[in-house]
Amino acid sequence: MLIDKEWVEGWVDAINGDDSCQNNGRQFSDSITLAIGDSRYTFKVLTGKIDHIIMDGGPLVDSVFTLAADTEVWGKLFLPSPPAMYHDIFSLIAIGEMKFEGNIQLVFQQLSTLAEWVRVGRELNGEIEIPPDPKYLEEWQAVGRYTNVVVDECRHKVFYFEAGEGIPVICQHTAGNENRQWRYLLEDRELTKKYKFYAYDLPSHGKSDPPFEKNFFGEDHLLRSAWATDFVVNFAKSLKLERPIFIGCSIGGVIALHLAERFPEFFRGFIALAGATPTYGFYHDWWIDPKVNTIMTNAGLVDSVMPPKISRWDRQINRMCQTAHPRSLRNDLHLWGVENSDEKRAERIDASKVPIYMYSGEFDFTCPPEHVEKSAKAIGEVNYEMLEGLGHFPMSENYDIFRPTLVRTLEGIVDITG
Repeated sequence: MLIDKEWVEGWVDAINGDDSCQNNGRQFSDSITLAIGDSRYTFKVLTGKIDHIIMDGGPLVDSVFTLAADTEVWGKLFLPSPPAMYHDIFSLIAIGEMKFEGNIQLVFQQLSTLAEWVRVGRELNGEIEIPPDPKYLEEWQAVGRYTNVVVDECRHKVFYFEAGEGIPVICQHTAGNENRQWRYLLEDRELTKKYKFYAYDLPSHGKSDPPFEKNFFGEDHLLRSAWATDFVVNFAKSLKLERPIFIGCSIGGVIALHLAERFPEFFRGFIALAGATPTYGFYHDWWIDPKVNTIMTNAGLVDSVMPPKISRWDRQINRMCQTAHPRSLRNDLHLWGVENSDEKRAERIDASKVPIYMYSGEFDFTCPPEHVEKSAKAIGEVNYEMLEGLGHFPMSENYDIFRPTLVRTLEGIVDITG
């Protein structure tokens, strides 16, 4: 598709007339530059609206940051149905197709605004086809409870949802998130006839309290492998669960593999979504920088790892679930970026002792399919599959697409282990 001066001017008009762009960008007042092929467009932004454009300005034109890519790359980004990894500015930077120069802080501050700008640009080029919203349930079967979990002589008041009967399945949320991510599993009236799901909030997440004997704000509670795996086992013991299946996403997928290394006999099987070993990056202090509103930023960050074709409601819910304190998010990512960087860990996981299933999302640049597949092969005897049309949160992005894989995986574990 052609992106020229006329298209950019139409895009600016659409941004300035869009309520979501204005609602997210009301604190956005600065100058940024987009280099589209050989053309440069400097946008002068005032309280979320683009006041005017300077085209091909020289070095004296003020600009806080520049995003540069070939015209073809920008064209793919603005397609109504963009290909995987070309669906978001942040993902394009991550895969090296877009170059960034300037103040990264403003990018973090305005990720959600930029995500809305991209959406508006796509709408100029055609109708964006998304699935209908899921059915709104009038009654809910999941029940919320608390249990006490002790790890390293420290007590934790842990909140969890439970639903169903039969084989226990423990569900671990993503970094900085909460157990609402598993709402579709918890309300799946067919699956809960055979399985009983337990979806908890890690301490200092969701409705779980901070550690009782420690000072959450006075010290860093970095998520470490030994603590995380001990916590899961002790959580299961607190509820007297026998040979549970463990399913985790993102850091939960990492924890699944660490549990497979340390406690293979305790579990019936492991399902790792959007996780691998090793993983890298994302552990830094930007998450707790007072100049960056992490909760606002996360909506845009979540967009960057989800497919464009999910329902309006599912996008909204996934943007909202990332509600833990910024320190909790940053602490969780220590497991992802530091503790899980050991490239020898895969060799220490014996997949002959317990069934392991690993899944990657087609649109997930943080743990891309080729990396997850390589990790699965390094472990050996692992069931691996890429989930087409899904991203970093398969269980909550589009459950209808994810469910057949989930059902097949749970049945496979039961068939193997009895």
